[in-house]
Amino acid sequence: MSTMSSETGMFTGSGRYWWLLLVGGIISIIVGVIALVWPVATVVAVAILLAIWLIVSGVFEVVRGFGHGLTGGMRALTIITGIISIALGVFAIASAIRAVEILAIFIAIAFIFRGFTSLFVGFEQKEGRGWNIFFGIILLIGGVIVLVGPGMSLLAITWVIGVWLIIIGIFEIIAGFRVKSLEA
Repeated sequence: MSTMSSETGMFTGSGRYWWLLLVGGIISIIVGVIALVWPVATVVAVAILLAIWLIVSGVFEVVRGFGHGLTGGMRALTIITGIISIALGVFAIASAIRAVEILAIFIAIAFIFRGFTSLFVGFEQKEGRGWNIFFGIILLIGGVIVLVGPGMSLLAITWVIGVWLIIIGIFEIIAGFRVKSLEA
């Protein structure tokens, strides 16, 4: 009984916006289906968005590097990071294949860094040691797999994301109708 009343209280006042959950769910399902039906186009689109982000964030880093309050070393590092980011973005924009390769490298590096972090946490802490070490090993293996076979790895990731978006969309639609019924 108290769970239902707290749940009702949580949604009170937001019931008139139930349709936002519905629309969000529909959009999630549409994007998920697009990712499943056109995985290569999805990977290329995400890679090009990453390239644009690299250029924009690189420009901001360079500008920030010339700002006040940075030491000489931090200023140089910030400017160099910005220039590298811009160069990678321009390099990726020049070719969709390069953009996909850069996306794969970013994902692989993220997996590898996260894997090492989990391993170190597992070796340092007693609580959850086994799970952290297991998770770290899986992420390291995943990072190496993505580096070795970036095309198939990105397609697999796209399929997983597509399925996940469809599942999220279904739950958002259900939640939207549930919120609507609580308001009635």
